Amino acid sequence: MTDTALPHCATTADFDSTVLAASAERPVLVDFWAEWCAPCRAIAPLLARLAVEYAGRLDVVKVDADAEPAIAARYSVRSLPTLAVFRGGGVIDAVLGAQPEAALRSLIERHVERPGDREREQAMAAAVAGEVDSAVTTLTRLAAAEPDRPQHYLALVDVLTAAGRLEAAANAITHAPLIFEGNAGLERRRARLAIEVPAAMQVEPDSAEGIAAAAARDFLAGHTALALDSWLALMASHPTYARRVIPALMKAVFCLLGEHDEEVVGYRRRLASLMH
Repeated sequence: MTDTALPHCATTADFDSTVLAASAERPVLVDFWAEWCAPCRAIAPLLARLAVEYAGRLDVVKVDADAEPAIAARYSVRSLPTLAVFRGGGVIDAVLGAQPEAALRSLIERHVERPGDREREQAMAAAVAGEVDSAVTTLTRLAAAEPDRPQHYLALVDVLTAAGRLEAAANAITHAPLIFEGNAGLERRRARLAIEVPAAMQVEPDSAEGIAAAAARDFLAGHTALALDSWLALMASHPTYARRVIPALMKAVFCLLGEHDEEVVGYRRRLASLMH
């Protein structure tokens, strides 16, 4: 056993490389902790042991929330310890508080590579090649066989969405296993579909529905402010329709942008003002 796999202590200077960039290759478990936190100190030896055991399949990184408040704020860390799993540059899973070994292993095992992961990647490649039905069949089977593996389920939603099967994708999210409740990846897909579904609607362009749909397409094209301003304008011009539809659309955008985005703060305030 060597020290090379022991948890690295990340700072603002190297967080992007040791966590975000590294998570493109394998999961990174980040331990947000503080010196004064007794539960944090209690699980430190366990995390060090797991870092060695899972070396090559998982990185374990520690972030001192007191020394690096900007990082803690960036990921809305309010409780210590917070153990967050990063993959693909973002948080995909997290637990709060000192966890027993069995719970930590369960968290890790949900995300380290398994044989089914290779099959999932092959299915997604097949979908890109046009073999959507085959990919859906494979991903549905994998999701059922490994219900603790959210990657299979999220891949199924992605394949259905990319194929334009929006109703099937939305139905899959609606009936997602309870174990995925609160999963950040699932919530982002739910938010994305909340915008993609109206964007695909064929309605009268000058109607309230048509204006809302056009704004949804503007957002998907990268014109965030234009979309949000259009939806807010509907609150004044078509209040009955807008109060029923627009808040959900804007909340979906807020979810995708992140609660701390400057645009989100301003538009959330404007929405609240119009609602009340």
